[in-house]
Amino acid sequence: MKEVKRPSVMMVPFAYPDYPPEDINRQIDLSEQALAEAGLTVIRAPAVITEDDVPGALKALHRSEYDLIVALVVSWVEAPLFVAALRPFFSRPILLWSHTIYTENGVGLTLGALPAAGVLRETLEEMEARFSFVYGMPGEPGLMAPIVSFARSAAVVRALSVSRIGLLGYASMGMYTGTIDHTQLRHQVGPEIHHLGQYEIVARFDGIGDAEVEGLMARAEAWDLGDQVSPDDLRKAFRMYAAIKALAGEHGWDALTVKCQYELSRTFGLAPCLPLSILGDELVSSCEGDLPLVVSQLMLHYLTGQPTSYGDVHAVDGSRILWGACGFAPLSYAAEKPVVSKHTALYEGLLNSSPYKTGKVTLARLGARKGGFKMHIATGTGELPPPFHEVGCPTYPFVNVAMDGDADAFMQHLCSQHYGIAYGDVRAELETVCRLLDIEAIVT
Repeated sequence: MKEVKRPSVMMVPFAYPDYPPEDINRQIDLSEQALAEAGLTVIRAPAVITEDDVPGALKALHRSEYDLIVALVVSWVEAPLFVAALRPFFSRPILLWSHTIYTENGVGLTLGALPAAGVLRETLEEMEARFSFVYGMPGEPGLMAPIVSFARSAAVVRALSVSRIGLLGYASMGMYTGTIDHTQLRHQVGPEIHHLGQYEIVARFDGIGDAEVEGLMARAEAWDLGDQVSPDDLRKAFRMYAAIKALAGEHGWDALTVKCQYELSRTFGLAPCLPLSILGDELVSSCEGDLPLVVSQLMLHYLTGQPTSYGDVHAVDGSRILWGACGFAPLSYAAEKPVVSKHTALYEGLLNSSPYKTGKVTLARLGARKGGFKMHIATGTGELPPPFHEVGCPTYPFVNVAMDGDADAFMQHLCSQHYGIAYGDVRAELETVCRLLDIEAIVT
């Protein structure tokens, strides 16, 4: 997978000229140290204390690359100086961090930071800045967790703004919900969609000889192969994997989705289920040309740093919802040795038939909402249900999710049949991403 970089923050300190400089500088240094020790990359702008300091802060804010502005308030601050320095950046994520009281020789001391934050927090809200607010002293238990969480969400917002998603074909089988307003996506969420036809895969496939993928065949030794899976089937799957991977590399895609039905799965005679399942451990991948889905998977990947999958909704049993796509899941999601089968109905080619490993998961799906977007988010625990399969077909990769919330409430907000799946609980960070991007978050 492409490396998910640790969040970077631009720390802009704000203070008041009538307090001892040594006290101000000490509080700023301790704050920078706390941010760095929490795992953030810190860039420090010159402190804004008087009007003469504003140009230096603006120069630092304009010239550096970072995910989040940390507006650090260590004492009373003149609000106009704060606004002068940060107003050009109110559309970017800002964390307002106010100090409170520190102790020396058993006596609490204040520099007036929290009173200043009272003015600044409301000012940011009225000026419609995209911000969050925390308060506390460096080293205070529990303070860094919300700061790091917000920084991670801000990093996702920035990563999305420079992301490229490969689209080969478009939505399959009349899926209205698999389409997207490209212009609105680029404007509001960030990713660019690079659209090609599936013939690009066919042309690349035809240009790759069996000998060129012979070195990949050893991977199959770690798989549980079905009786009908032949070496020739595997070679074809690896040729398609190599073809799609080459396209992704040449075009700089951060994620991709392929319209498999029916041009590849029937007309060409080779569904990309297994090729995408292999590629899914190296690059965010999806199928059926479902753009809202692959955007959701990309968000989940940026938050977890791990491969992401997706599932079709199949059944609801009490608090559990059964998910399984018709042949795709990253092979690393397999509970044990990956199971590879051959399509016996509906489509042609090989597929992943592995049940998922157990563990905490986040489910997410982007959807349309009145000229913008909404996102449906939920969490649960993946379990192993009894095997199931579509009539006439091999077993699909599947997982039964014991929902943390009410399963019926989830179903009443169902955005489509496909939902992105990632291991771990990133619900809070995903909600923050939605808030920063003006996406309506629906959490069930």
